[in-house]
Amino acid sequence: MEMPLEEPSIEILAADIRKIGFSCLRCGACCREGPDDSGLVFASHDEVEALVAFGAGAWDEVAEPYPDFTQCGNGSVVTFGWCLRHREGRCRFLSNGRCAAYPARPWICRTYPFALVDGDLVISDCPGLGGSISEAEALALAMDLLERARFEREEGERVRRIFPTIRIPEGKRCVVDGSSLRVCED
Repeated sequence: MEMPLEEPSIEILAADIRKIGFSCLRCGACCREGPDDSGLVFASHDEVEALVAFGAGAWDEVAEPYPDFTQCGNGSVVTFGWCLRHREGRCRFLSNGRCAAYPARPWICRTYPFALVDGDLVISDCPGLGGSISEAEALALAMDLLERARFEREEGERVRRIFPTIRIPEGKRCVVDGSSLRVCED
């Protein structure tokens, strides 16, 4: 049986964020491909649905299968999530330096450049690091990081539960997410 990860307290996490410092410069660097970064934004089924409900477009306009596929042995390949579509090396929602789907953006966008990995704070390269952040902003970001970590654990658990119950069609590319199996159109 897997032991649950111990999450840092919100106060300690907020204090760490304040020490590091962060102020979004609204440069859009996080929304573009970089020399060492694909710029892909992983999104769950629920996050894609939220974008569709927001009016960001139809499912296939908003998301595409995450490109990390695994062989299934029957000529099929499977991936376990979605990524936001890109256009010309940038997220399709980046418009005039702003996110056109900001209220419905995925967790990864809400907490960038921070993430929790196995309970540890991980920081991605960002021009806004070292900037001034208030105690209230740091607490709000810490709360979002903890909520994102819970959401990602729950999504992973849903995928682990659904995967053994589905039949992957022979010779197809498929996405198994926490809600369903979707066969990709070639």
